[in-house]
Amino acid sequence: MSRKAMRRTASIVAATALLAGGLAVGAGTAAAAGSADLGSAGSSDTATPPAEQKPHSATKKTDNISVTKKVVGDGTVAPGQKVTYRTVISVPSGVDRLVNKITDFHPAGFEYVEGSAKINAWNVIGGQKETAVKPTVNAADNSVSVTEPFVGWLTSSIEAKTVTLEVSYLVPSSAKAGTALDSGVTFDVLGFLATQKFNPMGVFVTVRDANLVESVTGGSAELGLGSSEGGTGSAGSAIITDPAGFVADVISGVIKNGS
Repeated sequence: MSRKAMRRTASIVAATALLAGGLAVGAGTAAAAGSADLGSAGSSDTATPPAEQKPHSATKKTDNISVTKKVVGDGTVAPGQKVTYRTVISVPSGVDRLVNKITDFHPAGFEYVEGSAKINAWNVIGGQKETAVKPTVNAADNSVSVTEPFVGWLTSSIEAKTVTLEVSYLVPSSAKAGTALDSGVTFDVLGFLATQKFNPMGVFVTVRDANLVESVTGGSAELGLGSSEGGTGSAGSAIITDPAGFVADVISGVIKNGS
């Protein structure tokens, strides 16, 4: 047998073993997903019991302005992982408004993820679009602020013009599973005499035990395995929802590299 054929055979054998192990992991994780804490796959007697989850979204109103803040995803995060907050300011009816500053208040100890701040707002050229922004980070009061340097971001009921701030943080590795941490937001409006304050706002992120993938990666949000829209990240979600497909993709890559 040639060296190339031997290497290909070894790759297939290794991949088959990986498939068996991956399916076992997926089955165990899927069984655990029926509980309130989706991240406790393979939990033991020492795992933290899931706490009753508090609201991870809230809407407040001031004058004719509505502001909604939410934790992106299922509202939970593991210690050392990334969590993203999204705040949307709109004008359901009445006169248009210009919002010139938004400040996101996060739980103490959370660390701003550099480059994560984005504003989605209406522009004269291009209409509603998203752009990256460089915020002012204030660790002393646990806040991240963005400012529109001119008159402000237009919010209007006409064509549903809104302004959205999205920002991400790393949760401390020392965060205790089972705790629910509140957050808030403030914003300034052109013509208003005072800053509009909703801090705290009743938007909680609930800390949970790390899931299998997060435990293996040691809480590396940079690898894309932190909490996201699905609550576990792309790789973690793939293992849970389609373990056979996930491992099959790995096998395909192994065989390709071995050929």
